[in-house]
Amino acid sequence: MLDATTLPITFKNTRLRPLSALDAEAYAAGTKDEAVRQFGHLPKPEYSPESVRRMIQDEVAAGLSSGRLAVLAVADAETDRFVGSVVLFGVSSEAAEVGFWIHPDARGAGHARRALELASRFADNSGLRFLTARTLPENRASQRCLTAAGFCLVEQRVGTTPAGHSEELFHYRRDLAPTVQWPLATERLRLRLHNADDAGWLHELYSQPDVARYLLDEPWTAEVARDKLAERLGKTGLDGESGSLALVIELEGIAIGDVVLWLTNDKHNQGEIGWVLDPTHGGRGFASEAVQAVLALGFDHYKLHRITAQMDARNSASAALARRLGMRLEAHHVQDCFSKGEWTDTLVYARLASENARGLPAKTCCLRSEFAALWCGKVGVISSK
Repeated sequence: MLDATTLPITFKNTRLRPLSALDAEAYAAGTKDEAVRQFGHLPKPEYSPESVRRMIQDEVAAGLSSGRLAVLAVADAETDRFVGSVVLFGVSSEAAEVGFWIHPDARGAGHARRALELASRFADNSGLRFLTARTLPENRASQRCLTAAGFCLVEQRVGTTPAGHSEELFHYRRDLAPTVQWPLATERLRLRLHNADDAGWLHELYSQPDVARYLLDEPWTAEVARDKLAERLGKTGLDGESGSLALVIELEGIAIGDVVLWLTNDKHNQGEIGWVLDPTHGGRGFASEAVQAVLALGFDHYKLHRITAQMDARNSASAALARRLGMRLEAHHVQDCFSKGEWTDTLVYARLASENARGLPAKTCCLRSEFAALWCGKVGVISSK
């Protein structure tokens, strides 16, 4: 059953929450849109503000109370303005079906994809194992949103829509990944979120000139380390407000480096990765072990389609290790970034989820990431030690 006590939930600028009587006019107006009428498969042919208010008071309230039906509002997180609706129905002990529509005034802002992500999180929080969805073959926009939100097309067959019509439909499914448990353990390492006590070792690591050589930052002062730690404390997952995940690499309880994964395009499930390892622990495969775990997390848990890595072109060791990681060289940008008083080249490597499914190689590298401010239009650059 669905657990309404886990609502509302927010992802970036989209919120999923119970419908309110204040949403009635916007809901009714949205259902009059031609695309919603054609593809929404709403159970009633017409909606007015009055009928929506009655619906919220009666069947919507009863459904949420019983856990068997959730007709929810998709809202702008900053204003709480109604921008669409998500419904979860056909609920069993393991699964539910999801449907959605977006108000015509709010389309193109990414709310549909984020609403589906939030619906998946709501279902996961309620203990369900997977979600299903159906859409008409001609509804290409819905198909793109479902695919971007991690739903897979499983079959095409005739089915009965919520409106009671028999139609040829595409059937989708998304398996709900379990919540990541921290720390994340590998064979020899622990990967954990940052805590308030990390400023000291961060300063010790990033103040080393050799460590900072190919980073965009100068060697860190103690004050800079405290500021950077404050930023990283909020980087707890790609599905959070920051859209990024910053992890400490620990060996036998000692911090020896860090790795970051962040979204570069949340609409199309693309991200970037970077990491730094203490030079005194280099050459033993620790960076490889840590980064393999985070890449797997990015592809398997967060359903990223593509992960990139960027590096200073002078960093030949990092480039060689990126290739061993299975990332292909996609670009060599010439003098595209002015860093530390000189123009530098940038190499761009990438890997796809389809390639990850064939397995990661055993060796990887220590990379420079996005911890510096934006430079020359890049999120970050990678550096090995």
